Amino acid sequence: MDEEFSLDEIISYARDFQNFEKVFSAVYLHPDWLTTIPSTRRWAILHHIVLSGNTVHFDQILPSQKSNVQFRLLTKTADQETVLDIAKSHVYLSDMLKRIERLIKLDELLNYAREGKWDQCIEIVKQDPSYGNEKPPYRRFYLIHHLAYWNAVEPFKEFLKIENFHFALLLRVDGKKVNDIAREANCEAFANFIEKEYTAYFDDDDDNDILYEPSAAQNMLNQHDANIIIVPHTIYNEPQSSSAPAKKLLNRAEVNKLVPRKAKPINISNIPTRYSSKTILNLLTCSLTRATVTDPVVAADGFTYERTAIENWLKANDCSPMTNEKLAHKDLTPNVLVKRLLDTLTQ
Repeated sequence: MDEEFSLDEIISYARDFQNFEKVFSAVYLHPDWLTTIPSTRRWAILHHIVLSGNTVHFDQILPSQKSNVQFRLLTKTADQETVLDIAKSHVYLSDMLKRIERLIKLDELLNYAREGKWDQCIEIVKQDPSYGNEKPPYRRFYLIHHLAYWNAVEPFKEFLKIENFHFALLLRVDGKKVNDIAREANCEAFANFIEKEYTAYFDDDDDNDILYEPSAAQNMLNQHDANIIIVPHTIYNEPQSSSAPAKKLLNRAEVNKLVPRKAKPINISNIPTRYSSKTILNLLTCSLTRATVTDPVVAADGFTYERTAIENWLKANDCSPMTNEKLAHKDLTPNVLVKRLLDTLTQ
């Protein structure tokens, strides 16, 4: 936690394809560093990672940008090259090129959706129906959440006419279902429609106390006098497509078997002032349970999870809980950075 490093040093590691663990740590602590180009440099960290051809490292670094609204995948080098240009210019980067091209297509789809350009969205989903239920790791909304935000009932029906396409109706944003997103935007027509047409997906069983709780850490960031945070644990399970039967959400007894109930309190006052408290607390939060991790691991999608939670997810799923993309593998790697943060902040 007390380790000091400079942007220039980290760019040097990325340029030489060395010490990715330190590059990973630096970018997660300073998300804007991924695409920052100092005056003495031509390329940012992201460009060097692409040139390395290591798609594992590429996927692991992108989730660092989920809170960076300024991030753009096609950020340019000082020579006006994008990551796409770099990938196209080297034969050995064929796998990297495919990955970048897919992310670009997903970005195109979601940019159209954000603007309410449904005809263009439909054409993209026709090309590959899987696009309709995936998103890049640095985006907040899936396609269906944009539809909800636009109160777009009729366009939703048009998507259903696409051959071999079904919406994954329980994809969530910050733990919220699509009907919740619609109501937040005062789009009652969409919320009412989706609840009526797909009752089984949105009829919560209150007797099981299965409400998805937001991370208490995020709530308490707004309380300036709060230094000690203890985060509750919850977890959900959901089907991958609307064609599959709705899975029953896990109740409290089942949750107890999956994740530790007791996490050590996090002392915010121990966070060095050079780091954002929000950034640190995001790092300490399991992407699946939204609770403080105790045994943090990184999955193939680059997101950090509580080990037992993601292991349970992987027993029944081969996709990322955060992007719905198919995982390259199911191996889990200890998150050394987060573990070190935990050791420091729980002292």
